Amino acid sequence: MSHATDSAIGMMDGAYFTSRNDILNFLNDLLDLNLTKIEQTASGAVACQLTEYIFPGSVPMSKVNWAARTQPEYIDNYKLLQKAFNKYKVQRYVDVDKLIRAKYQDNLEFCQWLKAFFDQTAPMMRGGREGYDPVAVRAKGKGGKRVGTNK
Repeated sequence: MSHATDSAIGMMDGAYFTSRNDILNFLNDLLDLNLTKIEQTASGAVACQLTEYIFPGSVPMSKVNWAARTQPEYIDNYKLLQKAFNKYKVQRYVDVDKLIRAKYQDNLEFCQWLKAFFDQTAPMMRGGREGYDPVAVRAKGKGGKRVGTNK
């Protein structure tokens, strides 16, 4: 299963004109989070959960570190993400060195790509994946029980 849509999302794609608020609302609603800033996605944990949502079982959520605070801990999360991308032949270069610095623009562009990938890969899941409890899934990881929800 190759995902042609992943590499077809170029910088001039409409996905890169998705606003910060739209991205935050998308992630908060879909994954029951309470993100207020794009930079909060820099640890890679949110990307891991979204990927696991699209491809069930692709990311061992028990290994995702939601409490990550250092760049080496962030890198461990991105390694999990990259393994899932490789397994499902998602052809996307993830510039981990940029993302772990938690700079707004780099993380915004990656989140915009993630949303576009979700929209093209899993549009039927927009309303939710049956039986999926994002809070319970997150709780499997380190610090996942302490991540705020939007409820």
